[in-house]
Amino acid sequence: MECPECGAEIPETALLCPECGRLTSQTQPMPRVKPPQQQKEDKVAKTQKTKKASKAKQSTPTLIWAMIFLCIFALVIGGSAYYGVYRGERDREQRHDELAEEHYQLGLERLNDGQYELAIAEFKYALKLDPDHQGAQEALAQTEARLSAIPTPTRPSTDTNEIDAEYLYGQAVVLYDNEQWKEAAEKFIQLRAYDASYEAETVEEMLFDSLYNAGMSLLDEDRFEEGLFYLDQAIALRPLDEEAKRQRDLARMYLTAMGFWGVDWARCINEFNELYTVEPNYKDVFQRLYQARVNYATVFYEQDEMCPAAEQYAKAIQMTAQPDPTVQGKREEADMLCSQATPTPVATVEGTDVITLTNMPEGFNAGRLAFPLYNSGTGSYDVFSLFADKRLVKLASNADQPTWVWNDGRLGYRNIGSSSVSLLNLGQGGAQRVTVRAGLMWPTFSPDGTRVAYSAKDEMGQWQIYIAPTDGSAEPVVHAAGKGPAWAPNGLLAWTGCDESGECGIIVDNPDDDQAGTRLTASINDIAIHWAPGGDLLAYMSNFTGDWEIYLLSVGGGVVRLTENSANDGLPAWAPDGSSIAFVSDREGSWSLYLMDPNGENPRKVMDLGRLPSWTNQRISWAP
Repeated sequence: MECPECGAEIPETALLCPECGRLTSQTQPMPRVKPPQQQKEDKVAKTQKTKKASKAKQSTPTLIWAMIFLCIFALVIGGSAYYGVYRGERDREQRHDELAEEHYQLGLERLNDGQYELAIAEFKYALKLDPDHQGAQEALAQTEARLSAIPTPTRPSTDTNEIDAEYLYGQAVVLYDNEQWKEAAEKFIQLRAYDASYEAETVEEMLFDSLYNAGMSLLDEDRFEEGLFYLDQAIALRPLDEEAKRQRDLARMYLTAMGFWGVDWARCINEFNELYTVEPNYKDVFQRLYQARVNYATVFYEQDEMCPAAEQYAKAIQMTAQPDPTVQGKREEADMLCSQATPTPVATVEGTDVITLTNMPEGFNAGRLAFPLYNSGTGSYDVFSLFADKRLVKLASNADQPTWVWNDGRLGYRNIGSSSVSLLNLGQGGAQRVTVRAGLMWPTFSPDGTRVAYSAKDEMGQWQIYIAPTDGSAEPVVHAAGKGPAWAPNGLLAWTGCDESGECGIIVDNPDDDQAGTRLTASINDIAIHWAPGGDLLAYMSNFTGDWEIYLLSVGGGVVRLTENSANDGLPAWAPDGSSIAFVSDREGSWSLYLMDPNGENPRKVMDLGRLPSWTNQRISWAP
């Protein structure tokens, strides 16, 4: 170290310059001298740190490349999933943006007319649809500022409620008389919140009319979400008439179908097809169904899945009198490539709407036998029926668990995509949606067809039996705990469940009295119940012996085993004249439909079924 004063060398430990006597603290701060032991430890630590840094430096490129690869992989997987959802959400977001802009413009009109409360309501609704709408945010702030600047008239301290209620009522009536239904409804709601006792009956009547008319007019304008919002409020006051209920149901079906647009084409097609069957002229359902089929076919086409692509293109083309040349060309190409591909073994009748059989199986002399058939092209079930006149007909797509209504010939089934129950009246138009409930299973109908029973899990995850009118006139009610209900021709109801003692098995009950049902078997796996025509016998299946076999149960007591082999036999269904029992079995290595005599003798195969995923949740049904 040099002295800045005279330039002489100064030892590190010196306090003064030996030449001029200047203090070393005036040249630079003196470093703290560590003890020898500490200096040794610091040297060792520095050496270790240097080694670690060297190792880290060597491993850094490998780690960086691994992280880059993982990021790219995650982006590819996430991007492909996101793209499918994005395409479906894009149209919905655009509709929301357009609707938000419409309410923003209505708010400006209300603001210019001095109707500040109504303007605020419109701006708030626009922001609910589009929280980032800058114009609505600014207009709302300005309107609230204007409203707060308006002096509130001084009113007498007595009768304040009466005066305010009268004032609100007068505003609401003016809007009502001018058929400004949305505004009138909002004002009546405000009045009821302020003073529910003021002209209660009249206000409720006029509020219902306002909500009803607002909802119906909005549905007519294709503003489905708003229309349903007002009709849902109206129905809370009193039941809707048949036309309003019909329009409400159609709108819900349309919105449900649109919810799958671009996300799940199979379910989208199923929902639009059901709506088209019910009301083919509703809105743009025809164009939507056609385009959904084309889009679904294109997905298969781009994945080189030419057989399902050809099928979907063909169904789209069948809807039009003048097919689109591009669609027609893709269909022909897909047909050609499909015919050259190695066929995948599938069920004999899969994908076919109507087949006429050459020979009928022995014992199939009368009635209609409905059963589910798995469609590998859609990854779902379809419902088919075999008729005594040798016809095999597909009756419903994306559906399963068929059940005939005994006395009127209608077919009930579960819609897989929408978790609902429909009734199909053959030859008399489309299917009627009966009830909707998340996770519902095993629908069955009363002999006169006026009630439906089904199973669904409650909030605690426990299976319950629900009963509801098929005309939708009342909400479903819980009848008992259990699953797999089956209604008998004589009105008795059977299901699998547990009694009050905790013992489980098949329970038989009269649903129209207040007496508890009677448990007749002793296993919770006694399922797939089907009544004999007389209502005195039940066929069911159980895995009591380790594999699934079919049993016969008398209501008076007693059980007989009908099948006995190492294969799976199940889903029994009685012939309408009691002469045979239909069932499914994999006894030949794959699933097939069979018939046998009521005593279990003389089994004979009807037809191959192919795959039956989750087969124990299915059922078949045979009716006159």
